[in-house]
Amino acid sequence: MQRVASADPPHLLGSRPGGVALIVFLITEAQAQVAEATQAAQQATQILFEYKLLGAFCVFLLIAVGVLFWLLIRSLDKRAELATQVATIAANSTTAIASYASAIDRMQAAQATAAETLREQGAETAREIQENRHTVANHLAGVNAVMELLARQRQGAA
Repeated sequence: MQRVASADPPHLLGSRPGGVALIVFLITEAQAQVAEATQAAQQATQILFEYKLLGAFCVFLLIAVGVLFWLLIRSLDKRAELATQVATIAANSTTAIASYASAIDRMQAAQATAAETLREQGAETAREIQENRHTVANHLAGVNAVMELLARQRQGAA
């Protein structure tokens, strides 16, 4: 049972009539509460010793539950850390994939441009080859005409 002491400071309690009796009562009450707590602890110890194996098992079980709870808290902390790392990796992967896709798009555009340039260059090369063939054919016709003239002059001179 708990009692509320006077609002007066302790050094003034002794000067009032009945103040000493109140102090003695409060001390006696505190001693009684300490005795009750000691008795309860002794009873708990006695019960634990009466059930030796069961008591030891209960203490062991209590320690095991504490250790498991500690391990659970550690694993939750590690899980949170790993979840953060996975989220970071996922974000970085998304950025890398987007960058890779952009690079592939640029490469495809460059390949398309290169293919178009090669087609144009091939068509121009084909035209130049055709023109060169005509030029060579014209030169050949000119050389043949000169050869025929020379051949006629040799026949006429002979």
